[in-house]
Amino acid sequence: MPPKSKCTREQIIETAFRMVREEGLSCLTARNLAQKLGTSTAPIFTAFNSVEEIRDEVVKKANSLYGEYVKEGLNQPLAFKGVGIKYIQFAKDEPELFKILGINKNFTDNFLPAYDDNSPQVLNVLENKYGMSNEAAKKLYNHMSVYAFGFASLYAQRIYLFTMEDISRMLTEVYTAMSEKFGE
Repeated sequence: MPPKSKCTREQIIETAFRMVREEGLSCLTARNLAQKLGTSTAPIFTAFNSVEEIRDEVVKKANSLYGEYVKEGLNQPLAFKGVGIKYIQFAKDEPELFKILGINKNFTDNFLPAYDDNSPQVLNVLENKYGMSNEAAKKLYNHMSVYAFGFASLYAQRIYLFTMEDISRMLTEVYTAMSEKFGE
Protein backbone atom coordinates (compact mmCIF):
# COMPACT_ATOMS: atom_id res chain seq x y z
CA MET A 1 0.00 0.00 0.00
CA PRO A 2 1.47 3.39 -0.98
CA PRO A 3 2.12 5.90 1.78
CA LYS A 4 -0.58 8.42 2.61
CA SER A 5 -0.04 11.65 0.71
CA LYS A 6 0.76 14.86 2.58
CA CYS A 7 -1.47 16.68 0.11
CA THR A 8 -4.99 15.70 -0.83
CA ARG A 9 -6.06 15.30 -4.45
CA GLU A 10 -8.26 18.36 -4.00
CA GLN A 11 -5.35 20.47 -2.71
CA ILE A 12 -3.20 19.38 -5.63
CA ILE A 13 -5.95 20.13 -8.17
CA GLU A 14 -6.71 23.52 -6.59
CA THR A 15 -3.04 24.52 -6.57
CA ALA A 16 -2.58 23.33 -10.16
CA PHE A 17 -5.71 25.25 -11.19
CA ARG A 18 -4.42 28.47 -9.59
CA MET A 19 -1.05 28.01 -11.30
CA VAL A 20 -2.61 27.51 -14.73
CA ARG A 21 -5.06 30.35 -14.16
CA GLU A 22 -2.19 32.74 -13.41
CA GLU A 23 0.65 31.46 -15.59
CA GLY A 24 -0.82 29.22 -18.28
CA LEU A 25 -0.75 25.50 -18.90
CA SER A 26 2.96 25.37 -19.72
CA CYS A 27 3.82 26.12 -16.08
CA LEU A 28 2.16 22.92 -14.89
CA THR A 29 5.02 20.54 -14.21
CA ALA A 30 5.49 18.19 -11.29
CA ARG A 31 8.45 20.23 -10.08
CA ASN A 32 6.60 23.57 -10.24
CA LEU A 33 3.54 22.08 -8.59
CA ALA A 34 5.60 20.52 -5.79
CA GLN A 35 7.30 23.86 -5.20
CA LYS A 36 3.93 25.64 -4.91
CA LEU A 37 2.70 22.93 -2.54
CA GLY A 38 5.89 23.14 -0.48
CA THR A 39 6.66 19.46 -0.88
CA SER A 40 8.55 17.02 -3.05
CA THR A 41 6.98 15.47 -6.14
CA ALA A 42 6.34 12.19 -4.27
CA PRO A 43 2.96 13.26 -2.78
CA ILE A 44 1.82 14.36 -6.23
CA PHE A 45 2.56 10.99 -7.76
CA THR A 46 1.02 9.21 -4.79
CA ALA A 47 -2.27 10.99 -5.51
CA PHE A 48 -2.02 10.98 -9.35
CA ASN A 49 -0.49 8.69 -11.93
CA SER A 50 0.78 11.52 -14.12
CA VAL A 51 0.86 15.26 -14.65
CA GLU A 52 -1.48 14.66 -17.60
CA GLU A 53 -4.09 13.36 -15.16
CA ILE A 54 -3.73 16.60 -13.16
CA ARG A 55 -4.05 18.64 -16.36
CA ASP A 56 -7.29 16.80 -17.14
CA GLU A 57 -8.64 17.78 -13.72
CA VAL A 58 -7.62 21.40 -14.28
CA VAL A 59 -9.45 21.41 -17.63
CA LYS A 60 -12.56 19.95 -15.96
CA LYS A 61 -12.43 22.71 -13.35
CA ALA A 62 -11.97 25.36 -16.05
CA ASN A 63 -14.92 23.91 -17.99
CA SER A 64 -17.03 24.08 -14.86
CA LEU A 65 -16.13 27.74 -14.31
CA TYR A 66 -16.90 28.52 -17.95
CA GLY A 67 -20.24 26.74 -17.53
CA GLU A 68 -21.12 29.24 -14.80
CA TYR A 69 -20.53 32.08 -17.26
CA VAL A 70 -22.78 30.38 -19.82
CA LYS A 71 -25.55 29.96 -17.23
CA GLU A 72 -25.35 33.67 -16.45
CA GLY A 73 -25.62 34.44 -20.16
CA LEU A 74 -28.58 32.13 -20.63
CA ASN A 75 -30.38 34.00 -17.85
CA GLN A 76 -30.10 37.35 -19.64
CA PRO A 77 -33.22 38.79 -21.32
CA LEU A 78 -31.54 38.22 -24.70
CA ALA A 79 -30.12 34.80 -23.86
CA PHE A 80 -28.20 34.15 -27.08
CA LYS A 81 -26.51 37.53 -26.92
CA GLY A 82 -25.94 36.99 -23.20
CA VAL A 83 -24.03 33.79 -23.90
CA GLY A 84 -21.85 35.58 -26.47
CA ILE A 85 -21.10 38.41 -24.06
CA LYS A 86 -20.28 35.96 -21.25
CA TYR A 87 -18.03 33.95 -23.56
CA ILE A 88 -16.04 37.09 -24.30
CA GLN A 89 -16.15 38.12 -20.63
CA PHE A 90 -14.71 34.73 -19.67
CA ALA A 91 -11.77 35.30 -22.04
CA LYS A 92 -11.27 38.76 -20.55
CA ASP A 93 -11.49 37.56 -16.93
CA GLU A 94 -9.69 34.23 -17.39
CA PRO A 95 -7.33 34.54 -20.38
CA GLU A 96 -5.19 31.52 -19.50
CA LEU A 97 -8.22 29.30 -18.91
CA PHE A 98 -9.79 30.53 -22.15
CA LYS A 99 -6.63 29.54 -24.00
CA ILE A 100 -6.80 25.97 -22.79
CA LEU A 101 -10.54 25.69 -23.45
CA GLY A 102 -10.95 27.74 -26.59
CA ILE A 103 -7.82 27.81 -28.63
CA ASN A 104 -6.17 24.41 -28.26
CA LYS A 105 -9.01 22.34 -29.66
CA ASN A 106 -9.04 19.88 -32.52
CA PHE A 107 -12.26 20.51 -34.41
CA THR A 108 -13.61 17.58 -36.36
CA ASP A 109 -16.49 19.21 -38.21
CA ASN A 110 -17.60 22.58 -39.46
CA PHE A 111 -19.54 23.53 -36.34
CA LEU A 112 -17.26 25.56 -34.08
CA PRO A 113 -19.31 25.39 -30.85
CA ALA A 114 -19.62 21.59 -31.09
CA TYR A 115 -16.73 21.05 -28.66
CA ASP A 116 -18.55 22.97 -25.96
CA ASP A 117 -20.68 21.01 -23.48
CA ASN A 118 -23.01 24.02 -23.27
CA SER A 119 -23.87 24.06 -26.99
CA PRO A 120 -27.08 22.01 -26.69
CA GLN A 121 -28.49 24.56 -24.21
CA VAL A 122 -27.62 27.46 -26.51
CA LEU A 123 -29.13 25.74 -29.55
CA ASN A 124 -32.23 25.04 -27.47
CA VAL A 125 -32.56 28.78 -26.77
CA LEU A 126 -32.30 29.62 -30.46
CA GLU A 127 -34.86 26.99 -31.38
CA ASN A 128 -37.37 27.56 -28.57
CA LYS A 129 -37.06 31.25 -27.65
CA TYR A 130 -36.15 32.54 -31.09
CA GLY A 131 -38.26 30.07 -33.10
CA MET A 132 -35.48 28.81 -35.38
CA SER A 133 -35.13 25.37 -36.92
CA ASN A 134 -32.20 23.29 -35.74
CA GLU A 135 -30.41 23.84 -39.06
CA ALA A 136 -30.89 27.62 -38.97
CA ALA A 137 -29.88 27.73 -35.30
CA LYS A 138 -26.65 25.83 -36.03
CA LYS A 139 -25.77 28.13 -38.93
CA LEU A 140 -26.40 31.28 -36.89
CA TYR A 141 -24.59 29.90 -33.84
CA ASN A 142 -21.61 28.93 -35.97
CA HIS A 143 -21.31 32.37 -37.54
CA MET A 144 -21.76 34.18 -34.24
CA SER A 145 -19.25 31.85 -32.55
CA VAL A 146 -16.57 32.75 -35.07
CA TYR A 147 -17.27 36.43 -34.47
CA ALA A 148 -17.31 36.08 -30.67
CA PHE A 149 -14.18 33.93 -30.79
CA GLY A 150 -12.36 36.81 -32.46
CA PHE A 151 -13.29 39.22 -29.68
CA ALA A 152 -12.51 36.64 -27.01
CA SER A 153 -9.12 35.88 -28.54
CA LEU A 154 -8.23 39.56 -28.54
CA TYR A 155 -9.10 39.81 -24.84
CA ALA A 156 -7.23 36.58 -24.02
CA GLN A 157 -4.16 38.07 -25.66
CA ARG A 158 -4.78 41.26 -23.65
CA ILE A 159 -5.50 43.32 -26.75
CA TYR A 160 -8.24 45.70 -25.66
CA LEU A 161 -9.40 47.32 -28.89
CA PHE A 162 -13.08 47.33 -28.01
CA THR A 163 -15.07 48.07 -24.89
CA MET A 164 -17.75 45.63 -23.78
CA GLU A 165 -20.29 48.24 -24.89
CA ASP A 166 -18.72 48.26 -28.39
CA ILE A 167 -18.83 44.48 -28.44
CA SER A 168 -22.46 44.39 -27.35
CA ARG A 169 -23.43 46.79 -30.14
CA MET A 170 -21.36 44.91 -32.74
CA LEU A 171 -22.81 41.53 -31.71
CA THR A 172 -26.30 42.95 -32.13
CA GLU A 173 -25.45 44.29 -35.58
CA VAL A 174 -24.01 40.97 -36.76
CA TYR A 175 -26.82 38.97 -35.13
CA THR A 176 -29.41 41.13 -36.89
CA ALA A 177 -27.77 40.62 -40.28
CA MET A 178 -27.23 36.89 -39.77
CA SER A 179 -30.66 36.18 -38.31
CA GLU A 180 -32.28 37.81 -41.34
CA LYS A 181 -30.24 35.50 -43.55
CA PHE A 182 -30.83 32.30 -41.55
CA GLY A 183 -34.07 33.11 -39.74
CA GLU A 184 -37.36 31.71 -40.79
